[in-house]
Amino acid sequence: MKNIVLIGIMGAGKTTIGKKLSADLNRPFIDMDDYLEKKYNMSIADMFKISEDYFRNHESACCKDMSMQTNTVISTGGGVIKRAENIAYLKKNGIIFYIDRPLELIVDDVDTSSRPLLKNGAQKLYDLDHERRALYMQSCDYHLINDGGLEEICRKIIAVIKEEDA
Repeated sequence: MKNIVLIGIMGAGKTTIGKKLSADLNRPFIDMDDYLEKKYNMSIADMFKISEDYFRNHESACCKDMSMQTNTVISTGGGVIKRAENIAYLKKNGIIFYIDRPLELIVDDVDTSSRPLLKNGAQKLYDLDHERRALYMQSCDYHLINDGGLEEICRKIIAVIKEEDA
């Protein structure tokens, strides 16, 4: 069984959706940010302090690890699409869903103080979306708008998985 891989900008709901899918489908769940921090015994913020390349190299190694998984729900970090090799690893044994949440909803929902990239305000979110949207679109197998409730987006993903398995 292929992995369900969730990509999208920070605050799109990847981790929340991933946990619910994991429970609904009785599959293991891996949050790649948590996995990365545990594997390297270092926070993402501390990796970024060394350099973004340092962080991205470790993130790519984790994507390679994810390519060995099966039947797992995986939520990725928002910048995973910045390296084509990451998407190649994730597609090796996964179906990639771009969780596209309208930015206005993210700004309303997300506690920006808990997001290092947003500590200086919501404009960074708009800038990241502008920079990354095309990469999300070219990386995904399925593009889903997350503008309803948690149940609704999970139903959409489960419908696709059932169709893929048929």
